[in-house]
Amino acid sequence: MTIEHIRRALRDCFHPALKLNVEALGLIEEISVTPDKEAPGAGIPGVPQKHIVRLSLYRPTEDETATAMMTELIRNRLYGFPETGTVEITLLDGWTPQRLTDEARELLAAQLRPQQLVQIRVKS
Repeated sequence: MTIEHIRRALRDCFHPALKLNVEALGLIEEISVTPDKEAPGAGIPGVPQKHIVRLSLYRPTEDETATAMMTELIRNRLYGFPETGTVEITLLDGWTPQRLTDEARELLAAQLRPQQLVQIRVKS
């Protein structure tokens, strides 16, 4: 289990309103993976080593419901790995749009563009 595996997995976790993943939104500040020596089965041959996954994430919004949805999506996605024993998420304040990836900027701009422009002509 590597940080790259986790980053790839988090690309499946989307903000409920913006429809962009946590990676594209720049919500991930830090990821660490450490073996969980206290996990059941630790040290027993043939039992997969469990890990503690720690994430520091910027809050995606002031809305506590959206934040709770995102953190639970992340937890569920990471618990999908048999090597995950514990997921610890620390929420940070201070996200800014500068953290968006270029791809996210393009997608958001496309969502905000009018799909059809209407031209009004004034008869003189």
